[in-house]
Amino acid sequence: MRERVGGDISCAIVLGSGLARALRGIGTLSPIGYDALGGLPAPSALGHVGEALTGTLGGKRIVAFCGRYHLYEGRTTDEVVSLVALGIAAGARTVILTNAAGGLNRIFEAGDVMLLRDHLNLTGTNPLAAKTLPPGVTERFVNMSDAYAQDLRDVAHVAGERAGLRVHDGVYAGLLGPSYETPAEVTMLRLLGADAVGMSTVLETIYARSYGVTVLGISLITNVHDGAPTTSDEVMVEADRAAGKFAAMLTTVVTELPA
Repeated sequence: MRERVGGDISCAIVLGSGLARALRGIGTLSPIGYDALGGLPAPSALGHVGEALTGTLGGKRIVAFCGRYHLYEGRTTDEVVSLVALGIAAGARTVILTNAAGGLNRIFEAGDVMLLRDHLNLTGTNPLAAKTLPPGVTERFVNMSDAYAQDLRDVAHVAGERAGLRVHDGVYAGLLGPSYETPAEVTMLRLLGADAVGMSTVLETIYARSYGVTVLGISLITNVHDGAPTTSDEVMVEADRAAGKFAAMLTTVVTELPA
């Protein structure tokens, strides 16, 4: 990965459902198929493109993974965190994890952005719950009290508003999936303190923090849990609609990262 990227990178970005196209077409970024990155399989989830974009964004060398792997696809925890692992191996000291999420907070609207200040790992697994720890990780019991960097959230909040997005901070509930939440589950998640819910991100965050890597988590609220049925088409439409503003927000955040 390091050789294919062309040197150490500053930041690795994982683009979630429907957001995989947000950075495509930026002239300073070149696509590499996942099959060329050690034979990574093509993602099977809707709205996930199996390519990495490498090059310069906001004056920093980055890699943006367009599409991720999920537990609900039958992937192992190692496969779920494999893109973050590649980014860290290429030198990234900051990881930006994006996802499409359902809004639980009643003030959220479709098209809003939520910056993760914390999460609930309700997937039933953990990338560190293994006989052998990831290469170079020596501490199994990783501190997660500061999982998502406050300084990056501050930058992202301003960047999002400048891009024309409504921005909130909140707690993300990460579930196994793939079924959408029942009304009773929505009530439970609200009682637990979750502001948004999705099927990714939490395992990648734990893995990144085990290496001491700084994490920024961003949820695009693509639907709100208001009693109406949730559909995958709804998620894709909202993600496409927000793609331009989302790309502008990411560019500003990366520009503000330390060199």
